Amino acid sequence: MTSADSTPPSSRTFGVRDVVLIAIICAVSAVLYAGLGQVWAAITAAGGPLGGVVIGLFQFGHVLAGALIRKRGVVFITSILSTVIQSFLGDPAGVYVIGWGLTHGIGAELVFNIMNGFRNPRLSVYAVASGVAAIFGHFFSYYLYGWDAALWMFVISIPLLFFFSALESGGLVYLVKKGLDRAGIT
Repeated sequence: MTSADSTPPSSRTFGVRDVVLIAIICAVSAVLYAGLGQVWAAITAAGGPLGGVVIGLFQFGHVLAGALIRKRGVVFITSILSTVIQSFLGDPAGVYVIGWGLTHGIGAELVFNIMNGFRNPRLSVYAVASGVAAIFGHFFSYYLYGWDAALWMFVISIPLLFFFSALESGGLVYLVKKGLDRAGIT
């Protein structure tokens, strides 16, 4: 075993494979997020802070990047880059989606680091990272949309958003990672 092989995944530099994976994940998730953004905007317009909580898939791309690449910073970088692309694809929120990329990336990256998710990836890391990232983003939504008058709905929506994001994004990342592992791709 060489010294490079014994280095923990989270401390190695990004290689060509990592950069290509990040690019693919960012491109695919940006397209999916732009489509979901249309649905989220309509549901949130109708239901305020409680409306969009049922769509917990906005964490999928960057949490998947953390699960596959397992290096510090990859979750945050992927979150930012995917939302930059998403803003150019016609998301209803325009460049404001980059704020969600920032807040989602910070939340998920923190969880991966605190729960040792880069060295020991597992369903609980994916679920908690997805839920916490969604909550961080929800606070950005609160300030962006001025939900002061609907504070009670905002407060009620926090655990619901955590649950749906953990279930949808965290669960989907787990299933995709498990499938890729079985196929021998990761």
